[in-house]
Amino acid sequence: MVPEGIDVADLSAQLSEDGVAFSNPELAHDADVQAPIEAALQDSHGIAVVDVYPQRLADARDIAQELQDATGLDTVIVQTVRNVSAVSDTYPRATLESVQGDIPQGMNQVALLDQFYTGVDPFGLPWPLIVAAICILIAGCGILAFKTATGSKV
Repeated sequence: MVPEGIDVADLSAQLSEDGVAFSNPELAHDADVQAPIEAALQDSHGIAVVDVYPQRLADARDIAQELQDATGLDTVIVQTVRNVSAVSDTYPRATLESVQGDIPQGMNQVALLDQFYTGVDPFGLPWPLIVAAICILIAGCGILAFKTATGSKV
């Protein structure tokens, strides 16, 4: 259940803009605070920092789910005064629960995102670049083998 006082529409609008949302109105419009957080986010991810003390830990997950449904983001992380919770179309639920349980209360959002991403992708490798490099290497080897087999000068 989303706790009273959470303006899902406002948080969703903020997330849709740049992936960062604050329930605190001053922080919600502070570009200096939001810029480093936005830079730390992966594509199609968002983080909402809400100043509530949920009665149940599952309430933070409910907030995250509502925000994901409203924005269409792949992954939404919600940081409350009490805990961190996330929902994702990419990461398995067990992985999310393991990672969010290791994040301490009160952590700044850039450090939180760094710890979150390290936990969900412990290798942190840029897989698309690695796959592209391997494809280029295989294509180069194929061209070289073809030229060698046909007697063309390399």
